[in-house]
Amino acid sequence: MEIILEKNVSCTMRDGTILYSDIYRPNIDSEFPVLLTRLPYKKDLPMFSHRYLDTNRLVQNGYAVKIQDVRGRFASEGEFYPLLYEAEDGYDTVEWAAQLPYSSGKVGMFGLSYYGFTQLLAAAERPPHLHAIVPAMTLSNWQTDAVKDKGKFLVGTSET
Repeated sequence: MEIILEKNVSCTMRDGTILYSDIYRPNIDSEFPVLLTRLPYKKDLPMFSHRYLDTNRLVQNGYAVKIQDVRGRFASEGEFYPLLYEAEDGYDTVEWAAQLPYSSGKVGMFGLSYYGFTQLLAAAERPPHLHAIVPAMTLSNWQTDAVKDKGKFLVGTSET
Protein backbone atom coordinates (compact mmCIF):
# COMPACT_ATOMS: atom_id res chain seq x y z
CA MET A 1 0.00 0.00 0.00
CA GLU A 2 1.29 3.43 -0.90
CA ILE A 3 1.66 5.83 2.02
CA ILE A 4 1.09 9.57 1.74
CA LEU A 5 3.24 11.74 4.03
CA GLU A 6 2.10 15.30 4.68
CA LYS A 7 4.83 17.31 6.44
CA ASN A 8 4.26 20.26 8.77
CA VAL A 9 0.47 20.33 8.60
CA SER A 10 -0.80 23.24 10.70
CA CYS A 11 -3.37 22.90 13.47
CA THR A 12 -4.59 26.11 15.13
CA MET A 13 -5.29 26.05 18.86
CA ARG A 14 -8.10 28.01 20.50
CA ASP A 15 -5.69 30.86 21.38
CA GLY A 16 -4.37 31.12 17.82
CA THR A 17 -1.10 29.25 18.42
CA ILE A 18 -0.24 26.96 15.52
CA LEU A 19 1.09 23.46 16.18
CA TYR A 20 2.61 21.41 13.38
CA SER A 21 2.23 17.73 12.59
CA ASP A 22 3.42 15.14 10.16
CA ILE A 23 0.59 12.94 8.89
CA TYR A 24 0.96 9.48 7.41
CA ARG A 25 -2.06 7.96 5.69
CA PRO A 26 -3.03 5.39 3.10
CA ASN A 27 -3.21 6.57 -0.50
CA ILE A 28 -6.80 5.41 -0.80
CA ASP A 29 -9.93 7.53 -1.22
CA SER A 30 -11.57 6.52 2.06
CA GLU A 31 -12.00 7.49 5.70
CA PHE A 32 -9.75 6.17 8.46
CA PRO A 33 -9.52 6.33 12.23
CA VAL A 34 -6.75 8.74 13.23
CA LEU A 35 -4.02 7.72 15.67
CA LEU A 36 -2.41 10.75 17.28
CA THR A 37 0.72 11.27 19.30
CA ARG A 38 1.89 14.61 20.68
CA LEU A 39 5.51 14.84 21.78
CA PRO A 40 8.20 17.35 22.81
CA TYR A 41 11.10 15.38 21.29
CA LYS A 42 10.77 16.31 17.57
CA LYS A 43 8.08 14.77 15.42
CA ASP A 44 10.34 13.72 12.58
CA LEU A 45 13.00 11.89 14.59
CA PRO A 46 12.08 8.20 14.26
CA MET A 47 13.92 7.31 17.48
CA PHE A 48 11.22 9.18 19.39
CA SER A 49 8.23 9.52 17.09
CA HIS A 50 8.06 6.08 15.46
CA ARG A 51 9.62 3.71 17.96
CA TYR A 52 6.62 2.92 20.14
CA LEU A 53 4.33 1.91 17.27
CA ASP A 54 5.42 1.31 13.69
CA THR A 55 3.86 4.14 11.67
CA ASN A 56 4.07 2.27 8.37
CA ARG A 57 2.40 -0.83 9.81
CA LEU A 58 -0.40 1.29 11.29
CA VAL A 59 -1.05 2.94 7.91
CA GLN A 60 -0.96 -0.42 6.13
CA ASN A 61 -3.66 -1.60 8.53
CA GLY A 62 -6.03 1.24 7.74
CA TYR A 63 -5.13 4.11 10.07
CA ALA A 64 -4.04 7.68 9.52
CA VAL A 65 -1.21 8.60 11.91
CA LYS A 66 -0.63 12.16 13.11
CA ILE A 67 2.59 13.03 14.96
CA GLN A 68 2.62 16.52 16.47
CA ASP A 69 5.30 18.68 18.07
CA VAL A 70 3.75 20.08 21.27
CA ARG A 71 3.52 23.83 21.86
CA GLY A 72 6.87 25.60 21.83
CA ARG A 73 8.88 22.61 20.60
CA PHE A 74 10.64 22.38 17.24
CA ALA A 75 8.19 23.23 14.41
CA SER A 76 5.31 24.29 16.68
CA GLU A 77 4.71 27.88 17.78
CA GLY A 78 4.40 29.20 21.31
CA GLU A 79 6.33 28.79 24.56
CA PHE A 80 7.01 25.35 26.01
CA TYR A 81 6.01 25.01 29.64
CA PRO A 82 5.93 21.30 30.57
CA LEU A 83 2.33 20.08 30.86
CA LEU A 84 0.77 23.56 31.09
CA TYR A 85 -1.07 23.52 27.75
CA GLU A 86 -1.32 19.79 27.12
CA ALA A 87 -4.96 19.36 28.20
CA GLU A 88 -6.39 22.17 26.04
CA ASP A 89 -4.00 21.59 23.14
CA GLY A 90 -4.75 17.88 23.27
CA TYR A 91 -8.50 18.52 23.16
CA ASP A 92 -8.15 20.97 20.27
CA THR A 93 -5.88 18.62 18.32
CA VAL A 94 -8.18 15.60 18.78
CA GLU A 95 -11.18 17.56 17.57
CA TRP A 96 -9.21 18.98 14.62
CA ALA A 97 -7.99 15.49 13.65
CA ALA A 98 -11.56 14.18 13.72
CA GLN A 99 -12.55 16.78 11.09
CA LEU A 100 -9.83 15.97 8.57
CA PRO A 101 -11.35 15.03 5.19
CA TYR A 102 -10.04 11.46 5.36
CA SER A 103 -10.91 10.95 9.05
CA SER A 104 -13.68 8.58 10.14
CA GLY A 105 -14.24 10.89 13.13
CA LYS A 106 -12.66 8.42 15.56
CA VAL A 107 -9.37 9.44 17.16
CA GLY A 108 -7.07 7.41 19.38
CA MET A 109 -3.87 8.55 21.07
CA PHE A 110 -0.66 6.64 21.73
CA GLY A 111 2.83 7.19 23.09
CA LEU A 112 5.11 6.77 26.05
CA SER A 113 6.87 8.92 28.59
CA TYR A 114 5.88 12.61 28.28
CA TYR A 115 3.56 11.87 25.38
CA GLY A 116 1.84 9.24 27.49
CA PHE A 117 0.97 12.03 29.87
CA THR A 118 -0.29 14.26 27.02
CA GLN A 119 -2.93 11.58 26.44
CA LEU A 120 -4.06 11.51 30.07
CA LEU A 121 -4.43 15.29 30.13
CA ALA A 122 -6.30 15.37 26.81
CA ALA A 123 -8.62 12.56 27.95
CA ALA A 124 -9.41 14.46 31.16
CA GLU A 125 -10.90 17.22 28.96
CA ARG A 126 -13.26 14.66 27.35
CA PRO A 127 -12.97 15.53 23.65
CA PRO A 128 -16.05 13.97 21.98
CA HIS A 129 -14.07 12.25 19.22
CA LEU A 130 -11.42 10.64 21.45
CA HIS A 131 -12.21 6.93 21.51
CA ALA A 132 -9.06 5.40 23.02
CA ILE A 133 -5.73 6.20 24.63
CA VAL A 134 -2.70 3.92 25.03
CA PRO A 135 -0.25 5.62 27.40
CA ALA A 136 2.86 3.60 28.26
CA MET A 137 5.75 4.12 30.67
CA THR A 138 4.28 7.36 31.97
CA LEU A 139 3.18 8.90 35.22
CA SER A 140 -0.34 8.70 36.51
CA ASN A 141 0.14 11.69 38.82
CA TRP A 142 2.78 14.27 37.93
CA GLN A 143 2.74 15.82 41.42
CA THR A 144 3.29 12.65 43.43
CA ASP A 145 5.32 10.64 40.92
CA ALA A 146 7.78 13.20 39.57
CA VAL A 147 8.11 16.44 41.51
CA LYS A 148 7.34 15.48 45.11
CA ASP A 149 8.37 12.79 47.53
CA LYS A 150 6.19 12.47 50.63
CA GLY A 151 5.15 16.12 50.29
CA LYS A 152 8.68 17.49 49.71
CA PHE A 153 9.61 19.00 46.34
CA LEU A 154 12.42 17.19 44.59
CA VAL A 155 15.08 19.68 43.52
CA GLY A 156 17.67 17.60 41.72
CA THR A 157 19.16 15.88 44.73
CA SER A 158 19.25 12.19 45.43
CA GLU A 159 18.44 10.87 48.87
CA THR A 160 19.82 7.47 49.84
